[in-house]
Amino acid sequence: MIPLLRAELRHGWATWSGLAAVGAVAAVSFSAAIAMLEAGLAEGGEILDASVSFLSILLILNVPAGAIVIAAVSRLAVGLHRAVYARWQLAGVSPAQTSAVVISQLTGVGLLAGFVGFGAAVLIVPPFLHAVFVDDSSWWAEASIRPGALTGVIVVPLTTLVVLLGGFRGARSAGRTPALSALREPEAEAKRMRWWRWLLLVAVLLAAGFGGALAPFRAEERSTAISQFPLLPAYLTAIVATAAPVLSPLVLRAWTALIPARASATWHLARHQARYHLGRSTASVTPLFVGTALLGGLMTMSATTSTAMTSAGLPGNFDLGIMQVMLLVGGPVLLGATGAAVVLFMSNRTQASEQALLRASGASHGVVLGAAVCQAAIHVITATLLASIVVFGTALISAAALGRFVPAVPVLDIGAAAQLVALGLVLTVSATLVPAMARMREPLALRLAAE
Repeated sequence: MIPLLRAELRHGWATWSGLAAVGAVAAVSFSAAIAMLEAGLAEGGEILDASVSFLSILLILNVPAGAIVIAAVSRLAVGLHRAVYARWQLAGVSPAQTSAVVISQLTGVGLLAGFVGFGAAVLIVPPFLHAVFVDDSSWWAEASIRPGALTGVIVVPLTTLVVLLGGFRGARSAGRTPALSALREPEAEAKRMRWWRWLLLVAVLLAAGFGGALAPFRAEERSTAISQFPLLPAYLTAIVATAAPVLSPLVLRAWTALIPARASATWHLARHQARYHLGRSTASVTPLFVGTALLGGLMTMSATTSTAMTSAGLPGNFDLGIMQVMLLVGGPVLLGATGAAVVLFMSNRTQASEQALLRASGASHGVVLGAAVCQAAIHVITATLLASIVVFGTALISAAALGRFVPAVPVLDIGAAAQLVALGLVLTVSATLVPAMARMREPLALRLAAE
């Protein structure tokens, strides 16, 4: 078992290192929240109460978002190796042993991500929190907040657990699926919303929808309603992410159908590949969707609230600064900027095989490279469209809830979200284009023989 585990980690290093990178970014965001609690525990009194309040908000905004992204990437990591696991079973490895190896891989990667993320947080979190509170007059502006032993004890297991839970279903599937079926199973098979997923969606709608997103309408005071607004993007993101197995393919198919396949050969190939590899497309879309939805939703909520309160002549500063926003959703934003690029890096081996077959069938270098760029753009645009559901929903709900107390209209602030989308597009295209260009210099016969 141990030699098999080591050999697979060496063979699929790109896939597992990509998952570890995503997990490490999530671990950094977890560390910032736990470090503030650790500082509060050391200080006690009102500082502890404030740190607990901070922790609850940060965990609600960061842990579900990180879990959604890591789960999508974990499922992809397992899915990309289904053929390998099938060959193991053909060679005599039992289904139980196959599942055990996959679970061991996920556990090892989760531990690595947790330790690397915590180590990075020790260097990153103190100057980051100082920049957040530098203009504040409270105790937090003077304190030196550094992740300590308590943060590490919580963050490393939490990151490992999230990675393991995200890929657990795929690990069980790798062991249960007959070997020959796994070898010939097309990746194009769309995800169906199984009965438990529908139950989960109903539960999320009840908890995050009626219990969370509509909570401001039950508030009897204006201040109470406003205090609940920052969580609106998180609630709506959770709802959309739960429905992603159905919603994401529908959105992708709907908007790509607006551009006919005859527009160009590159677009035809890119659209077909994005639709065929639904698992890879969903994993690419999820990180950028989550980051853009939370960032755009928070900025829109702040703009809507600030505009309404200023127009009503009420005192107070309701604008969120960019550092305050990064404290709230910095982890999901980083995952959004890098996640799609990491997913495409993880899928590099599969893409190499597809591009080699295109070249062998007569496609020019320009067509192959153009299709790669278009496919990256398809993922980014799909993520943006899904995020727009959350942003518009946040604007409408916050304006309607605030309108019970003062005149309010929805105000969109998508500048920061647009910058995140642009950065995600650049990184995603680079992660697709640079390896593809490097492969163009390889002899085609060698690439086909390798596959």
